[in-house]
Amino acid sequence: MISKRLSHLQSEVKEYYDQLACQETAKRLAEDAQKVRIQQGIDKLKRDIGSVERDYWLRWRTEIAGLTIPEADAEIVASELVREVEFLEIEPAVQSNAELMKVLQEIKAELIKPEIPAAGKLKAAIPLLPGLIFYEMELDTEGLLRRVFPTVCNFVDKLKK
Repeated sequence: MISKRLSHLQSEVKEYYDQLACQETAKRLAEDAQKVRIQQGIDKLKRDIGSVERDYWLRWRTEIAGLTIPEADAEIVASELVREVEFLEIEPAVQSNAELMKVLQEIKAELIKPEIPAAGKLKAAIPLLPGLIFYEMELDTEGLLRRVFPTVCNFVDKLKK
């Protein structure tokens, strides 16, 4: 069963991403004089998101080991993570960072191991994600988290039931 703290962190991250989307829209529509101020707000919001996401994934790290994960659900999350890791691997900013490439390759290696159930692969890959998040402000790994987070949230919602 997923803890209340993990559920709370999940809703916090969702709210932050909603705020971020609004800020990005506001910046796009704003007068040039206002764009710098809005960008400063976006930068602060991204730092706040990073902090909450780190807490979220670290909490996942401790909770996932004890969960019984339905294979079908694990397969969906694992395949989504593989796609996102492959997408990040071709980004020039990521390719120029050897440490980040190593983390991504470790995640991908766990997720594509043959003859291991998806639930086991997922349990092995999730603990590697907190290491990836530390690069969020340095590189655009935020895209990975934005795209994967809804899949993980749906997965968590199923586990809550």
